[in-house]
Amino acid sequence: MAKSSDWVAPSSTLTHFRLGSESGFTLLEVVIALTIMILAFASIIMVESNSLNATTRARQMNIVAMLARNQMAELEYKVEGKTFEEFKKSDGGTFAAPYTDYRWTTEIKELEFPNLAPEKKKDNESGDANYAEIITKNVATYFSKSIREMNVTIFWKRGGGEVSFTVSSYWVDLNHEFQFQM
Repeated sequence: MAKSSDWVAPSSTLTHFRLGSESGFTLLEVVIALTIMILAFASIIMVESNSLNATTRARQMNIVAMLARNQMAELEYKVEGKTFEEFKKSDGGTFAAPYTDYRWTTEIKELEFPNLAPEKKKDNESGDANYAEIITKNVATYFSKSIREMNVTIFWKRGGGEVSFTVSSYWVDLNHEFQFQM
């Protein structure tokens, strides 16, 4: 049996030696850890920057859509009850504060509908023109004279250039006189 005096405590030099060789990082490990942290932080910053840019663009498009909708409603109110000849074909201006960075234009243009019936020569037997051609030509002429396209365009500066957003609507004058032509 061992005596209490025979008992030897674990060597502190061995423990100290083991801690000494494992306590701390090598320069390579520190450089690798710093590289990983820098890449992680850079990617987080890039994602946040893209998120801020997307939020700014979405806010700007909301403003543009609101301005275009309001300008179109105002244009529709102005043309209500008027004939095509009574109204200016184009107009423009800037918005009041806080939207002074934006400007607008309006354009009202006549639509030209194509004659969808193929042109044919006079019928050999009767000498009459093709009735389908006459009808489609008259309908296309009526639509061309009774419908106008109204465009509202909003312009604003982005970067070094100018960007635009256009909204279209159609103004129909159903009271326009139908003139049948042979």
